[in-house]
Amino acid sequence: MEGSLSASSVREPASSPLEKQQSSVSGNGGLDSEEGSSLEEIGFNWGEYLEETGASAAPHTSFKHVEISLQSNFQPGMKLEVANKNNPDTYWVATVITTCGQLLLLRYCGYGEDRRADFWCDVVIADLHPVGWCTQNNKALMPPDAIKEKYTDWTEFLIRDLTGSRTAPANLLEGTSTSWLVSRE
Repeated sequence: MEGSLSASSVREPASSPLEKQQSSVSGNGGLDSEEGSSLEEIGFNWGEYLEETGASAAPHTSFKHVEISLQSNFQPGMKLEVANKNNPDTYWVATVITTCGQLLLLRYCGYGEDRRADFWCDVVIADLHPVGWCTQNNKALMPPDAIKEKYTDWTEFLIRDLTGSRTAPANLLEGTSTSWLVSRE
């Protein structure tokens, strides 16, 4: 047939943009290296991309198809106490970086501007509490292992960091992790 393409006439590209990106990251042209690089390790960070390109994120009003009930009243900059990921019997103060419905992007206090340890949590199932909850409930506040040695006096650091900050209101956190725990039993 004239003008038609056969499977043998179509050339596949030597490598996809993803493979090229991974090749440059691993340095050996392969998808895996001795260090075990993977797609998760490379990751893409929209915040960094927007900052590097000078672009700005589309406003939430551009997404009218997103149910209004998925929006939360948490605001960037709010502080809360959250279970320590590496030691669940302890808690640490985290800052809300951004929100996406019932999901919060959090950064433990003490990381400064370092985004590498940011993590997402679901307000419905995460162990989140207003600042001061640990003191009221005799729970231990302990910084994550990765930053334990960063400051000699964490109490002093927290006092400075929390002075003038906004804590997440208790009513936003009521019935989240507690009701989830009860319903799982």
